[in-house]
Amino acid sequence: MPETLAVRAPDGTRLAVTIDGEGPPLLLIPGLGSARHVFDPITPALARRHRVIVYDPRGVGESEAGSATLTMPLLAGDAVAVLDAADASRADVLGASMGGIVAQHVALGQGAHVRRLILAATAPGGEHAVPADSRATAALFGKGARTPAEAYRMACTVLYSVKFQRTHAAFIEEQIQYRAAHPVRGRVFSAQIEALRTQEDVFERLSSLRVPTLVTHGTLDAVAPFENAQLLAARIPGAQTRWFEECGHLFFHERPGESARVIDEFLRAEG
Repeated sequence: MPETLAVRAPDGTRLAVTIDGEGPPLLLIPGLGSARHVFDPITPALARRHRVIVYDPRGVGESEAGSATLTMPLLAGDAVAVLDAADASRADVLGASMGGIVAQHVALGQGAHVRRLILAATAPGGEHAVPADSRATAALFGKGARTPAEAYRMACTVLYSVKFQRTHAAFIEEQIQYRAAHPVRGRVFSAQIEALRTQEDVFERLSSLRVPTLVTHGTLDAVAPFENAQLLAARIPGAQTRWFEECGHLFFHERPGESARVIDEFLRAEG
């Protein structure tokens, strides 16, 4: 059975953590506005061979918001605090979307904690990132929505490929209803966006990474355009890539079995 922990960040903020499975530790870092729940489609498969550690970022889900201004170094410190509390001082780290940017900060600032790095549906951040179309951004932020359900319904139009929206309407509706029952606090969402906007540009430093890295991305990603993955792969020495053709931003929802297999194979590879 999964284990739950209440972890204290360096500033005392309580973070909700779930640990499932046995094996080498694997930390999963959620993205913008997302809680642990976002990884549910792939966690069971990963937990067969890995000790999967996943948490709600501060202010999201069951984690406290705290009083500190959100910054990428602060969020990276939260990730390391989770690892320390889970007795996993060195672990594989997967960050999705904004979580991928947090993971970059962990690998660059506290690399001793990272054995292997997986960047999923993310960007280099800062001025080098390729921005989404303004219409996609408006949909992602639920501009004009009157309820949390309506806002996330709008977001799903850009989080998933058009084909997946057509063929998996019931799955998407489940995601919408979950978000409606567990809405993200408006000020937390705004603080995350501000942290992304004002973050340090680490693009130049990526060339110094010596952590084995896998860059994964959906080729039809409307939120973090595919060009961002190509930038990351070209910048990080020796980076491996795995593209999910015809998939949107949440490609690991669209192809969970394949995503878990790709992650597992990379983490268990020799060298």
